[in-house]
Amino acid sequence: MLLLILVSAIAFYRIQQFADSAQLVSHTHLVIEKIHRIFSDLKDAESAQRGYLITGDESFLDTHHAVVVSLPQQITELKEMTKDNPQQQQRIAIMEDMIDARLHVLRLGIDMLADRTEISNTEVIAMIRGDGRQTMAQLHTQIQRMIDVEEKLLRDRANLVEQQAASTKRWILFGNLLAVVLLLSAIWLILHEIAHRRTAQREIEKTAAQLELTNKELESFSYSVSHDLRSPLRAIDGYSRIFEEDFADKLDDEGRRLLKVIRTSSKKMGQLIDDLLAFSRMGRKPVDFGKVDMNGLVDDVWHEVCMNIPSPPRLEKKPLPPCWGDRALLRQVFLNLLANAVKYSSKQPDPVVEVFSDPREDDVIYSVRDNGVGFDMRFYNKLFGVFQRLHTEDEFPGTGVGLAIAQRVIVRHGGRIWAESKQNEYTIFNFSLPKETHA
Repeated sequence: MLLLILVSAIAFYRIQQFADSAQLVSHTHLVIEKIHRIFSDLKDAESAQRGYLITGDESFLDTHHAVVVSLPQQITELKEMTKDNPQQQQRIAIMEDMIDARLHVLRLGIDMLADRTEISNTEVIAMIRGDGRQTMAQLHTQIQRMIDVEEKLLRDRANLVEQQAASTKRWILFGNLLAVVLLLSAIWLILHEIAHRRTAQREIEKTAAQLELTNKELESFSYSVSHDLRSPLRAIDGYSRIFEEDFADKLDDEGRRLLKVIRTSSKKMGQLIDDLLAFSRMGRKPVDFGKVDMNGLVDDVWHEVCMNIPSPPRLEKKPLPPCWGDRALLRQVFLNLLANAVKYSSKQPDPVVEVFSDPREDDVIYSVRDNGVGFDMRFYNKLFGVFQRLHTEDEFPGTGVGLAIAQRVIVRHGGRIWAESKQNEYTIFNFSLPKETHA
């Protein structure tokens, strides 16, 4: 493209030069024509004077006077046309003096006839053949010199125009050929790119299909394994409880402690399996879009979260605009976020949970903030992973699946979820959802 622009600029510059030179050629023709016109008018004035002297007919004086009046204007125009040529300006000045002198002589002849009423043929012939013929010859020589200069300039300019025309044609031809080459190259590249993209699209579709199949297989496998693990875990917990009830008096303290560890671990494993099943079901459940009243949803979830808490945190909820989504799935999101906010702010003397929103042009950002222990932002990449925890179970119980479920729900709604935190000060979870107008 840069090369094509450069060639186009050169061709345009050549065309402009050609146009300027052609204008100079036309200008030279006009100068030559003007010189011929001045000399022709002067001869007309002389002929009119002769006719008047010979016939005495005053109608000849009209032509003579018209020429006398127009000649100064024509000489002025000629000077303006040749102002860029100092030598021609000097020649025009000499020509003007000679014309003035000749017109003066012609005027004397006219005045002579007016004073005498009649002039003999001999006197007329003497006027014509005397100084008049010599003056016209000198004037003709001067004018011819001027014309010769202009004709030489005309030949030079005409040659330059021919050269520039040939150069312009070559550049235009080269530019057209270059444009054709570039166009063919662009077409080839586009076709090549289209073929490449089709191949890549087929590979992407193939990979996506394989990935979807693999995900379904993994989800089915995880669901099946998780479901099948429930039965042996229930058996372990049940037999451990029976063993504890029937043989507790035969065990020492260490035996009873180990038995308790077995029951606790089996219950924890059961909770992990339940969370894994919930996460797996969340990926398979279809999204039923509709208008969701976020104020009512948050109130319902908050009541459920705080139902069994003796001293729940203070909730500060600002009015929330409705969104477009699946109420049941969004309820799970708020359940996980509010439960986390209550859990991680429980050790503060004055726990506070805030819920607010930020409406945008295409979506709404909902936020849940608490003044709890927070987390280290250096480990942010682990925040939404399955079974990833940023606090030990001794500090805060949990399996580390809730945020992964929340992220999956928000992504399926076409939004995103993120968080920001400062240790021992605050944590804010934000997620975006489409507005109701996107229905």
